[in-house]
Parts: sequence; C-alpha cells; structure tokens
Amino acid sequence: MKSKNYVEVKGNRTALWINHCDAISCLSVNEEEGLLYSGSWDRTFKVWKMSNSKCLESVKAHEDAVNSVVSTVDGLVFTGSAEGSVKVWKREGKGKNMKHKYVQTLLDQECAVNALVATKDGSVVYSGSSDGIVNFWERNKELSHSGVIKGHKLAVLCLAVAGNLVFSGSADKTICVWKRVGSIHTCLSVLTGHTGPVKCVAVEKAAESSASGGKWVVYSGSLDKSVKVWSVSEQMTMV
Repeated sequence: MKSKNYVEVKGNRTALWINHCDAISCLSVNEEEGLLYSGSWDRTFKVWKMSNSKCLESVKAHEDAVNSVVSTVDGLVFTGSAEGSVKVWKREGKGKNMKHKYVQTLLDQECAVNALVATKDGSVVYSGSSDGIVNFWERNKELSHSGVIKGHKLAVLCLAVAGNLVFSGSADKTICVWKRVGSIHTCLSVLTGHTGPVKCVAVEKAAESSASGGKWVVYSGSLDKSVKVWSVSEQMTMV
C-alpha cells in the first residue's frame, strides 16, 4: 500500500486513508452518480463508488466530528459538525479525477449541528442543532439563509422532508410536523408517544395519497427502544 494512503491519527499512529479511524456517524447515497458518502467522528467524509466499494476520495471537512452528510442531485454535498458549522462542497470531475471542492460555510455557531436534510431538488436545505433550532437556506442562484424554525425544547436530532412537509425529531421526545409555504413554516402537529429522545425519522408516501393533498407514513426510532409508525396528512389542522 502506498504511503500516501496513510494518514496521521491520534496517539502518533497511522491509519489507512481508505478507512475511517473513528465511528461512522452518517451516510448519504447519490443514486444518479452511484456514489456513497460516509461521515465520521474522525472529522472527514469519504466518497465511495457503490459498484465496487472503492474509496474515491477522503476530505478533511471539519475540526470536530462530522454528524451529518447530505448529497444533492446537482453535485453539492453538505456536512454538519459537532463544531457547530454547516459546510458546502461541490463535486467536480468523475472517477479518478473526481474532487470535492469547498464552496462556503452556511452556519458557524457554538452548538453542535446534529442533522441535515435537503429537498429532493436541493432547493432548500435544513439543519438541526443542539439548541433545538432548525435553520434553513433557500437557493435561487446561491444559497441564502432564509430563517429559523423553533418548536423544540431540547436538541434537534434528526430531520426528514416529504412534499411540503418537514419533520424534526428531538431529544424532547417529540416529532414536530411543519408545513412549508414559500419561506413560512407552520407547525401542523406535534407527534408525542416516545418516552426517550427521537434519534431517527423516515417518511414514505401513503398508498391512499392524492394529488390534492399528500398523505405520508412516518417512521420514528427512539432511545426508548421503539419504532413508531404515524399517519400524517398535509391537510392536517394546525396546532
């Protein structure tokens, strides 16, 4: 193995460049390009070719753990870190010539960024932080900060988007359901029932969903060792 494939890690040791040297905290798939992104507590994100599981690139992204990574269809990659920042990277080239270039820092705060999510077309990006706040950015030609969403008493730990809805899971044991109209986000419902922090949330379109109003099945996982299933509609009455 070539020496360039080794990097310095804690304790004056070296580790293979193709392997993370600390816990892997997040994954994101870009199906169009056949790429898998992995983020780690070792402060890097790595790019893998899914067809052969080869590591194409390793990027030193932050000064603290990478907690979340999101890849969008237009070649942008977003990373959120325990240091409190959200960074944007642009994929350039393909194959062996592919590199991810730093573009900008969207957020730089004291509290950790725990979660990121983007709309399907990448036009809106959300971040959830340990202060219980969700920040979001909208893009025309460039990404610009468009506001904050406040509804949780404790840290936001996970995010999901579906249609015009945004879902935020929190250490306060709840899931907030937000409806987006333009840049305005209104809380439609607060899903309660977990007895521990909500660590992950996933959404799929319900079989009976209609064009007039989306219906969704929401899955939530918690430190209370349970997975709960919820039925949510965009036509729900606001709380």
